[in-house]
Amino acid sequence: MTKFPGLLAAAMMMTPLAAQADTTIVFNNFLGPTDGLYTDIIQPWLSDIEAETEGRVTFHVPEASLAPPPELLTMVQQGIADGGFIMTGFLEGSNPLLQISLLPSVNASAMAGSIASWRTYENHLSKVETLEGVELLGLLTLSPGSFYSMNDTEFDDISDFQGVKFWALPGLASRSLSALGAVVSPGPAVRMYEVISGGVVDAYCCLDFSGLAAFNVTQFTKSATELPNGLYSGSFAFYIGSDIWDTISPEDQAIIRGLSGEALARRMIISEAEGEADRAAFIASGGKVHQASDELVAALADAWAPIYQDWTDAADAAGIDGAAALAYYREQVALIAAGN
Repeated sequence: MTKFPGLLAAAMMMTPLAAQADTTIVFNNFLGPTDGLYTDIIQPWLSDIEAETEGRVTFHVPEASLAPPPELLTMVQQGIADGGFIMTGFLEGSNPLLQISLLPSVNASAMAGSIASWRTYENHLSKVETLEGVELLGLLTLSPGSFYSMNDTEFDDISDFQGVKFWALPGLASRSLSALGAVVSPGPAVRMYEVISGGVVDAYCCLDFSGLAAFNVTQFTKSATELPNGLYSGSFAFYIGSDIWDTISPEDQAIIRGLSGEALARRMIISEAEGEADRAAFIASGGKVHQASDELVAALADAWAPIYQDWTDAADAAGIDGAAALAYYREQVALIAAGN
């Protein structure tokens, strides 16, 4: 036994990081290994965390997803993986307020929507909207997509949607199109090629031009009608399990938070340049791009008013001012889109 137990205890207290065990986080990725969101955003974010924590926090990404997309949060809550991300649309039942970025025509760009999502969460939603059993680190929104047609149809009037067969993602995207009188065939993104290439529908939504290329449906697409803030943007929540989060020192937790949240959201500016390049390629290949008229934009807003109201009612019921939160989200999108 040491003759100086007090000195030993003092030395241990003075070196908390040395006494702190290194943490390896099994971080699940359900995207393909060459998907731009993973290679350009997620992978560099994880690498920066490893570098800034000087290797005290590292990540292991399995070669294949450890669970199907709807179960990616449950997977972490049950300890199958330590961290990951999930499309927020799968959380509509448990976390209805996180659907704010999926509302129709609210996002001017990927970065604007991502930053607005995080700021709105911090300033409004976090008071009542939590993900049980995990530490929420970020909310990312993809570039908004509008309406795409397999023919030369341009949507000039709200009546042009009546009876048109659309593919859309389930949830808010499908409900937004149904509100216009469209006949919607909802389904997961992995099924869209089958539906579109088979001629089951006349039009589709939910992706930006990079998404068209990624899912190989550009060849079936002849025209696009764009809205100023798009129709729909996919959104993802990023998290680490609470149990493993608690093993990380407060100093390293602060480093991770500093690289996450709004800092993570700002990385989405990379996707905007890629989207513009894919849009230009679509036009160069003969695709037509039509800008929606002010009259159509106003008519769409009227048609979607009940959808916005449903969200604000849910927020009110949860104990926050839904109208103020949605107005704040829109304000932040406009500010960021304007370069502020």
